[in-house]
Amino acid sequence: LFQKINALWDNAWGNLFQPEHRILIKINLNTSDPYPASTSPEMLTELVDLLRARGLRRIMVGDCSWNGALPTRNVARQAGITGAVAGKAKMVFFDEGSWVTVPLPGTFLKKVTVPEIALNVDRIIFLANLKTHFLADFSFGLKLAVGFMHPLERSLLHQERLREKVVEINLAVPADLTIIDGRTAFVSGGPARGRAEKAGLVLAGTNPLAVDVEAYRQLYNLKKQHQLEESFSADP
Repeated sequence: LFQKINALWDNAWGNLFQPEHRILIKINLNTSDPYPASTSPEMLTELVDLLRARGLRRIMVGDCSWNGALPTRNVARQAGITGAVAGKAKMVFFDEGSWVTVPLPGTFLKKVTVPEIALNVDRIIFLANLKTHFLADFSFGLKLAVGFMHPLERSLLHQERLREKVVEINLAVPADLTIIDGRTAFVSGGPARGRAEKAGLVLAGTNPLAVDVEAYRQLYNLKKQHQLEESFSADP
């Protein structure tokens, strides 16, 4: 897989990442449940190795788990993430750092409180998964931004208009590159537990919406194959 990504990287995204850049890889660490509920430690290691091979050394890996799983430091250790990046990248746990409230030009969110570190890096990479979500229906790249939201704000997030609010968080902390690890996907249930099926794909791009639209299309096809279309429709 990473041989293929290596072949694409320099032409597609090489100019986007320079050695002097501080890079934050935002992972999926809502819980310590294994991939595809959370980020695959192996996938993360390969991504960090790819960046380091290109002379990028100022790499951080971070997230903030959901309120019932905090502290994130423990979740990262249990999920094998801490060990996966040891000596290669710096782990940052948003719940241990400073937060900043950012005004938003949103329809459903007028402000959001995010980690200060996310506003001080040069590039953000979203390393997301391909899965269904029992409240939001689906969870791809844009949904990953929920991990940037302060834990005290998340309960209100889920009360109504969850899909729309999730997208608007991205106005504060947009990804420069979105990678969706869809080698395996949840086709029902999620985000922590669900029915996992082989999907055999990885999606990557600099347009977060385009990546999510294709992720939806692919997950719809997978759900249809397993007769689990539920609330999904053919048109993303």
